[in-house]
Amino acid sequence: MKVKNPVLKSIKRMSMTRWFDIGQLAQTGIRAIFSTFIGEQSDKRIIQALSSSGREFFDYTYMHGLKDGKVISLKDEKRDEIWIDYAADVGDGWNSTYTISYYISKRKLILKSGEKTFHTQRGDLLIFGGDEVYPTPSRENYKRKLLEPYETAFGDDNPDHNPHVFAIPGNHDWYDGLTAFARLFCSDLERQFAGWFTRQKRSYFALKLPGKWWLFASDGQLQSDIDTPQIEYFRKVSEKMEKGDNVILCISQPNWIYAEKYKKFGELYDESDLIYLQKEILDKKNIQVKVYLSGDYHHYRRHEEKNSPTPESKVQKITAGGGGAFLHPTHDVDVSEISDDYKSQERFFTLEKSYPDIKTSKRLTFRNLLFLFYNPGFGILTAIIYLLTTWIVVSSFEYSHLNPPSGFAESFIYSVKLTLLAFMKNPIAGIWIILLLIAFIFFTDTHSKIYKYLGGFLHCWAHLSAIFYLSWLIIIIIKFSGDVIYVKFITAFVLIFISGWIVGSIIFGIYLFISQYFFGRHSEESFSAFRCQDYKNFLRLHIKGDGTLEIYPVKIDRVPRKWRDRSAGESSEINSLVVPADGTAAELIEDPILIHPEKKFI
Repeated sequence: MKVKNPVLKSIKRMSMTRWFDIGQLAQTGIRAIFSTFIGEQSDKRIIQALSSSGREFFDYTYMHGLKDGKVISLKDEKRDEIWIDYAADVGDGWNSTYTISYYISKRKLILKSGEKTFHTQRGDLLIFGGDEVYPTPSRENYKRKLLEPYETAFGDDNPDHNPHVFAIPGNHDWYDGLTAFARLFCSDLERQFAGWFTRQKRSYFALKLPGKWWLFASDGQLQSDIDTPQIEYFRKVSEKMEKGDNVILCISQPNWIYAEKYKKFGELYDESDLIYLQKEILDKKNIQVKVYLSGDYHHYRRHEEKNSPTPESKVQKITAGGGGAFLHPTHDVDVSEISDDYKSQERFFTLEKSYPDIKTSKRLTFRNLLFLFYNPGFGILTAIIYLLTTWIVVSSFEYSHLNPPSGFAESFIYSVKLTLLAFMKNPIAGIWIILLLIAFIFFTDTHSKIYKYLGGFLHCWAHLSAIFYLSWLIIIIIKFSGDVIYVKFITAFVLIFISGWIVGSIIFGIYLFISQYFFGRHSEESFSAFRCQDYKNFLRLHIKGDGTLEIYPVKIDRVPRKWRDRSAGESSEINSLVVPADGTAAELIEDPILIHPEKKFI
């Protein structure tokens, strides 16, 4: 028996963002440029710091209730433990976003790891770790791609104590200067986000947790920096902390990955603000960051402290950006061992787990060979390039003198000769070819100048060669289109446009495949091209009564494609209004990670 008012039909189920559609490319590019220039001049974090109330942190060592519509601390109800859910890179397509919200919203969630079974419960807190909506922030996008999935997933549950939600923005949330994000999450009045209450006043926050734990969440804006008011905010919070307290630090980008990545190419990645936060504020009070959490990379990778002086409480650096957006590869750069500077000594971390594993990640890269079918709209760009290039080059010669040569070697030499002649005879052709070459070199994703120029040149030459052979083929074809020059021209125009659409897209897909599969480059472009909605993840954290932190990394290998309304008989067991009809169940990526309290501080 179905519920009387079907929910599924009333929901607009958004598809995954098509990053390579021409309109989307233009819109995202303009937003990124606008937010970079405007964001640097107008930092909304400063405005928030000036206008928000004086509350330094939120104390979750007590239970909370409602009084006159406001969230209040219940000082007579002490917390001994707390559950926290962490999800990053969330609001995108319905299937992936709702899958994560469905499992996060379940009152109880049983998770398996091999033969082991673990019983968990919905978080008292939900932390969004950045990039809450894709591709760009707006009231409509937040509503359709984030709020509606979580409202539907929380359903008609009416708990005694509603959970609370906090969020830090990622670069996509900053594309409008943080306006839509602040409207949804930041206010001097508590609001409801689905079944959760929002409480934060700024885009960064601090939470006091049971068991001598704290959670710090910083906002690095677009340039991964922490502004001065934010530093002073955390400094003020640290005055309320005690020796031996431990910190879970949430940031919008995995700086440990970027620092290692840039170091391999002889470049520096600026971590000065986060280093200052740890060295000048926390270390001076003997407070250690035990867990670093971040999204931005849409996969799961965990690095663990090597040769730790406290084997029972090793420092963990976890990237968990599988909350809904397209998948990122795990074979892009070798981060099997990374390091940082802690108390003037180099500290090493080893990669303990990746999800998906490297073999699966490399296998998925073959989908780039189907680039044309995943991104049919992108071909408009290559079609225009092929058409203009052919038009400009061919116009440099007498049409009747263009005769297709026979043999591959002869045609290759002839194509080079023809291109050079056009370059020298026609300034417009020369400028156009130079601009094309510069564009391809600029697009090439590598920090090696040699490979950048070589890769860009070869990619450009592949397209120019395709243009040459297609042009000769079309010249042969139009010989049979009659003697009217206008008919020949229109026929050639249409054929070049269509062939440029198809062949240009195929070459571009092959380029992305080679770049990612063999060299680990173009991670963003190659995997966003086929918009993999599977292999999603989130974290469930549990601070026990003795101060032990348990981290449950949750995975969903294949998100559902089919959904149905909850049946009336299921309402006592399932609170979500829509339930999956296929897909795989939530399981653990690996056994829970345990961080025990250091005995000297107990």
